[in-house]
Amino acid sequence: MKRVNSRIAYALSCLFFIIFVYACTVSKNKAVADADFPGEPSDSLVAYLERTQCFGTCPHYSIRFYKSGYVMYEGYDHVKKIGRFYTYISNEQLKSIGTKAEETGYFELNNEYRNPHLTDFPTIYSEVRFRGKQKKITHYDADPPRNLVEMENYLDKVVAEDADWVMHPVQDLKD
Repeated sequence: MKRVNSRIAYALSCLFFIIFVYACTVSKNKAVADADFPGEPSDSLVAYLERTQCFGTCPHYSIRFYKSGYVMYEGYDHVKKIGRFYTYISNEQLKSIGTKAEETGYFELNNEYRNPHLTDFPTIYSEVRFRGKQKKITHYDADPPRNLVEMENYLDKVVAEDADWVMHPVQDLKD
């Protein structure tokens, strides 16, 4: 009986140790995320990209990235996935959005790049929040800054076609 009790005690000790290590790891990851996204609740928007329609076949979709790692995609027209889908990305991928924004100078760009003489271009809306900085940009121009286009394309690449998209249960998309 003593031998059984010592095995149970050993097993319980191992279990508590594993729980302790996991709890420390989770709180460490949360601390890193909080440093990069201060004051934001876990479901706060971190980044956003929307490409609107044009008179032709421009892809029309939006992607929203949240601090929890949740990503929402809505495909409207001229894209492979029509409808609302979601997936999750890692803290590292989420953080890479913010670091890419800093590297490209996204936060120093103008709020708007608009050419009033254009009549058939899609509008591209983007937004990034990182380390206390927040920037929203409206882009409707044939010759925008290269670093703006680089950031827009990076947001697309974070959730490329090979992402594990799941169809969202609610499909009533806005128009």
